[in-house]
Amino acid sequence: MRGGVRLLALLACAAAAPAPPAGAQQPSLTVLLQNGVPRVQATALLADGKFVGLMRSGFPLRLHYRLELWRARSGWFDQFVSDWSGDAVAHHDPLADDFVLIRTGGAVARYTTADSLERALEIPLYVRLAPKGPGKFYFLCRLDITTLNDTDLEELTRWLKGDVSPAVSGEGNVGGALVRGAQRILVRIAGLPRLTLEARSEPFTRGP
Repeated sequence: MRGGVRLLALLACAAAAPAPPAGAQQPSLTVLLQNGVPRVQATALLADGKFVGLMRSGFPLRLHYRLELWRARSGWFDQFVSDWSGDAVAHHDPLADDFVLIRTGGAVARYTTADSLERALEIPLYVRLAPKGPGKFYFLCRLDITTLNDTDLEELTRWLKGDVSPAVSGEGNVGGALVRGAQRILVRIAGLPRLTLEARSEPFTRGP
């Protein structure tokens, strides 16, 4: 019960987050090819201030990237070839008053300001994903940014570091799982912002 009360209090704080500054840059996602390697870059993810306010109110952010390679086929449906996915979690540490960014593989970095965290999130990702045969291809990328509660953060952090969480292994407490489910429902009902960005590269041809 205390966890539910705490979550409701955090939701109230998040709802009172300041309005985005006038003229704030819009979040965007691009996929470019550099020497045949896809370059994925997101920009202005924190520009409107909403996600920063949520992090300061105790709601971490999960960033999930999915990059897909497709073969273009004239007169027929395009063909899915392969994909890559990556995750990152960003949250505010109230004790140190800084921001923590954890990426797939467990790499952890700390940033003293929201602006420095945003610049870190704008660092391009270079993904080794390439066709193995001839044809005309393109890359399609999707970035989902969602809000987590503190229990989600603990489990996802363990997963990013290579540990299988109890929820995944089936060894978790059923009551705890129900509480987590209720918390996620509360987060969604609260109307907290979610962001989905998509981008497609220019088509390219790979010879035989």
